[in-house]
Amino acid sequence: MNENTLETALAVIKKDWSILSSRIRTAEHDVITDHGHLNLRLHYPALRDAQATVEELIQTIALYLTHFSLPRKRVEAVYAAQEKMASAFERHQAISRLEQEARSLFIRARKSSQRTGEAGELLLYLLTEWMLDAPQIIAKMSLKTSTQMPVHGSDGIHVRFDAEAGRLIFYSGEAKLHSDLGQAIKSAVASIKAGSSREKMQHEIELVQRHIDFTGLGVAAQTALLRYLDPFDNTYNERLEVVTCLIGFDFAAYAGLTADGMEDPDASFKSLAVAKLRDVGPAFAKALTDAGLPRQRVELFLFPVPSVSVLRDLFQNQIGWTRD
Repeated sequence: MNENTLETALAVIKKDWSILSSRIRTAEHDVITDHGHLNLRLHYPALRDAQATVEELIQTIALYLTHFSLPRKRVEAVYAAQEKMASAFERHQAISRLEQEARSLFIRARKSSQRTGEAGELLLYLLTEWMLDAPQIIAKMSLKTSTQMPVHGSDGIHVRFDAEAGRLIFYSGEAKLHSDLGQAIKSAVASIKAGSSREKMQHEIELVQRHIDFTGLGVAAQTALLRYLDPFDNTYNERLEVVTCLIGFDFAAYAGLTADGMEDPDASFKSLAVAKLRDVGPAFAKALTDAGLPRQRVELFLFPVPSVSVLRDLFQNQIGWTRD
């Protein structure tokens, strides 16, 4: 196997997500826990005039619904067809139809699952691709509308090749949006525990083997990637399994921000958010250990917002989903 081939191929299908930095801020911190495999990440909506720009955040992330929901093969086929279209109007129509397809698919999948974490799943997808440099290899949303397709499990599957260690990192995602942080942690750890069984992980691997989106990957890269999923190949032993987990929750500190008399609202908020993380990190670590997961690798994205309920409603309005 040519590892450089796989590394190069995955780099080609990655996108430049840096534009998101205007809407999603990162709070650097030094918080660690006694869980040796838990990495804490802290992000929040950008502030303007001491207010969280949640509506602008939703408008921005909704632009990526197509890439999240549809297989790369489908999206790239439309892009390629555009090159042969004579007029700008035809090209606009093609993209509009693609976006409508993604929205319709997303809404149907969410209705069939009766879940309410739609915005969280899209945020986790973006943060995983952006912060972890790990492209999505299955658009599970496109499978969830099939009544014949059992796709219960993680909210997303991404991979990254660690050239230094010579390992493939296999990320399975869990997104939780809860007004109450304690409930969010409880729900997240329960989902991580359920998904950590060998039976559930094997199910995820089989989904990848059957439905992996190879668009953009050459034959050599495809072969190299599948070897990491084949238990009869020694390369299988060089795969790491990591859970990416996004927890969005109501954070009361937003209400205390004011542009009047506050020298730097952003710095003040970061300080408050990091202080919250000093409590949340150990609590999440303890919950993992208590659940019998002391060795589970987790990339935890904490995402405090003024109101989970408002964020969810804004997202559903943005994609044109009116609840029955």
